[in-house]
Amino acid sequence: MSGTVAHHDDALVAPFSDTKCVALRYQIEERRLNLLNPIPWYVTIHEATGAVEFAVETGTGSIPIIKPARTVTLTKRIIATNRVDEAPLEHIQTFEREHDVIPETTVWRDPPAVLQPLFRFLALGSRRYSEQRAEPGDSVTVVGRSTEDATGIDPLVVSDRPPGNTVFRMAKSSIVGLLVSFTGILLGVVLLGVL
Repeated sequence: MSGTVAHHDDALVAPFSDTKCVALRYQIEERRLNLLNPIPWYVTIHEATGAVEFAVETGTGSIPIIKPARTVTLTKRIIATNRVDEAPLEHIQTFEREHDVIPETTVWRDPPAVLQPLFRFLALGSRRYSEQRAEPGDSVTVVGRSTEDATGIDPLVVSDRPPGNTVFRMAKSSIVGLLVSFTGILLGVVLLGVL
């Protein structure tokens, strides 16, 4: 089902932008190296998804979305990027202090002294704060199950893509899993045939 997010009083507040929304996924990423990939890239060190009950306005009326969505796939908005020597915005600092699961320091942010110049040159340990939000007035596609009394939707996914793209994205991970499984089975058959 696709439509527009209706205005809703009971909203979430996105932690990095202080924006009111009805569905949210936020991430904190840290720039790191990997033995398999020597090019610096951002690794997710903390993320969470949340939603409140809201309604979607369609051409035929308003349909309530009655439970929090399990998956939020919306346009990613980078709110802030901070190098190790830059302090994040005050409300982001407060958010990080209030959440014990977010590491205050890592080896990427506080390397041995001999490696510090290289780490700073490559901007290792930099953090990026991003949000995916559905706000009142946004166009969304909700994939889910109709409630038992058929008066609402129990959402599986809230997306800002068209319905076809949303379903394809959902199916893509399953298709990749099937291809890997099929390849493993085929390789097993070939090896058994050779032996």
